[in-house]
Amino acid sequence: MSTNQITHLNNQPFIPLLYAKAVLNSILKTATNTWSTRPFTQQYSVSGQSIDSNNLQRYIQCCRYRNTDYVPVTYPFVMAFPLLMKLMTSAQFPISVLGLIHYKNTITQHSPINKSAIVTIICSVSNDNTADKGRFIETHIDIFVDGQLMWECTSTFLQKSRLKQTKQHSEDSENSPSHKDLLDSPAMETISALKFSHFDALKYAYISKDTNPIHLHYIPAKLMGFKSTIMHGMLAKARVLAQLETFIDIQHISIDVQFKSAIFLPAQVCLNVALSPQNNSFNLTNSNNRVTHLSGVIYPLLNKTN
Repeated sequence: MSTNQITHLNNQPFIPLLYAKAVLNSILKTATNTWSTRPFTQQYSVSGQSIDSNNLQRYIQCCRYRNTDYVPVTYPFVMAFPLLMKLMTSAQFPISVLGLIHYKNTITQHSPINKSAIVTIICSVSNDNTADKGRFIETHIDIFVDGQLMWECTSTFLQKSRLKQTKQHSEDSENSPSHKDLLDSPAMETISALKFSHFDALKYAYISKDTNPIHLHYIPAKLMGFKSTIMHGMLAKARVLAQLETFIDIQHISIDVQFKSAIFLPAQVCLNVALSPQNNSFNLTNSNNRVTHLSGVIYPLLNKTN
C-alpha cells in the first residue's frame, strides 16, 4: 500500500460532525454538480488506538457472542467506522454517502485481536466502477497490531441509478432474491430464528456510531425509498456469527456476506446453514423462505497463528 497518499490522524474523527458534513456536501455538490470525477486515492490512518472495554462489552451483549477471550471478528468494523466515515465524507469522495446501500462485506481475520491490543487502522478506496444497478464503491480497512496485519475488511457500497432508485428499493425488499436462489444454493438446515426490534437498531447505532437515520426512524427510511425502518446489515452479520459460535471456529476465518434484501423492523428471520470442512454457507430468510435478506460463506483459514 502506497504511503504518500495517507493522511495520519491523531485521534478518531467525531462522527456527528461527519454526518453534518455529509449532508452539506451532498446538498452543495448536487446543486452545483461538482462531484469529483477523478480516481479517489486518499487514505486515512490512525495509530495508537486502544479498545474501549465498556463499548466492547456492550457490543458482545448486543450481538449475543459467548466467547469473550478475544475481540469478536466483526467488532473491528465498529472500531474503524469513524475513520471509514472520514474517508467517505472527504471532499474528494466521488459520491454522496446519503442513501448508499451496504451491498457486500468481506472480513478476513488473520489472527484474533486481544482485548488489550493497541491498533493501527488504515482506510482506503480499493475499487470504483459503474454497472447496470448503479455505481459501486469498494472501501478497504486494514488493522495492524505491532506492525502485523491482523484483520482486513472490504465493504462494497452501491449508489443506485437515480431513475430506478425508489422502485428498486421496493422491488428488492419484496421480490429479490427468492426461491431460485435457495434452490441453487447448497442444502441448508434452519438452526434458529433471529429477532430484530427497533430497540436493537437504536442500541446498535449507539454502540457502533452508525446513526444513519434509515435505521432509526421510518420517515428518513421512506425518504430513501424504503417502506420502513431497516436493520443494520452488520448487526445481522454479527448475529449470524454469534449463532454459529458453538458449531465452528469463528476467529480464524474469512467471511463473505452479500446484503440482498432489507430487514424491516420489527422482524423475525430464519438462519439457515450448510456446514462442511471446506466452507460454511448460510443465509437469513423470512419465515416462508421466499425472501433472502443476506447470504454468505465462511472459509476457515488454515494458517492459524494463535
